[in-house]
Amino acid sequence: MTMLQRIARDRHALAIQAAIGWCIGGLGPVLVLGARDLDVPRYQLAWLGSAFGFGLLGAGFLGRRILSHGAEPVTRVGAVVVTAGVLLLGFGSTVPLLVAGGLLQGIGCAAFLIATPALIGVEHRAGRLAMAVGVSSIAGLAAPAVIALSDRRFTTGRVGLIVPAFWLVIVAVRRVRASEGLGIDRPSANEAVKAERMTANTWRRWSVIVLAVSAEFCFWTWGAARLVDSGVEVDAASGLAASFAIGMAVGRLIGPRSLGRLDPVALGALVCGAAALVVIPDLPAQLLVVAMTLAGLGIAVLYPVSLARLLDDPALPEPRLIALAAFASGVAITVTPTLLGVLDRVIEIRYAFALVPIFLAGAVALDRQSTDST
Repeated sequence: MTMLQRIARDRHALAIQAAIGWCIGGLGPVLVLGARDLDVPRYQLAWLGSAFGFGLLGAGFLGRRILSHGAEPVTRVGAVVVTAGVLLLGFGSTVPLLVAGGLLQGIGCAAFLIATPALIGVEHRAGRLAMAVGVSSIAGLAAPAVIALSDRRFTTGRVGLIVPAFWLVIVAVRRVRASEGLGIDRPSANEAVKAERMTANTWRRWSVIVLAVSAEFCFWTWGAARLVDSGVEVDAASGLAASFAIGMAVGRLIGPRSLGRLDPVALGALVCGAAALVVIPDLPAQLLVVAMTLAGLGIAVLYPVSLARLLDDPALPEPRLIALAAFASGVAITVTPTLLGVLDRVIEIRYAFALVPIFLAGAVALDRQSTDST
């Protein structure tokens, strides 16, 4: 199958993942630009990342029920909600409006996250998920650059966040077709009983996602702020923050070719953890950019691999696993930005990046236990 055929097959999954990537990639720049535009301390906008996570938590609680309606309405509703969220973030003039935009963006992206496995199906899942989140990373790479350019041409660069609205309108009005074989119909009584039998191994796989996403969001949310603290101008920092996304995009595009030959979790954690330690010292901005690029390269496949492993868990029905995966991301995205925002009030934000290798060490340990027990 050619690359164009693969893109055509998974076009809806790729479109919504691109929107997710754009929204996540824009979080850091919007945080520093919003603080500047509204003349408020950065920690007041730390809720932007957490508001995004609240939407995922809701999807975790309701994901199975939501999926019972099918992937098509979930995707369409998500497109409308994300569009509303990015418009508020792009044009909002108060802190509550920005937080509301972050919440709507999170709810819509949560719908996209739980719809993506349904759109992809079970055939060649790990590789196709890696490709989908690779597109997400490319969008996450483009977002900071577009926001930085917009900041030079418009009143605020936050308007660059609204770009996904242009293709989400198409997603909202066109028919979406999910892959066969996922099993997202209403759960049977037997499945309902089965869903209560969550094994220790399931929780290990779930926890790996939490830790991997937590480490990832340290860079997504506060990468631009770290560059600002190193002396880089706000608009330039918004663009240079794309270095993390560059690493992730490269890693996720080449990752599927090596999934069968290497241990992606251990290797990726080693590279990303080491790069995070380089971000902590008071180094020139050029070295920080290199370190962020390497961090993105290292952590690139941790999420798609850990997600695929959770979805392959035999203890639970597929819709329940999808909801758990969304809940895992929600926990990470809710807690981590808030935690870093609190730390930003009491210490320099660079020291908070020491959390990254701690998160990743936990992810490797749990992943090893999960693999050894199967």
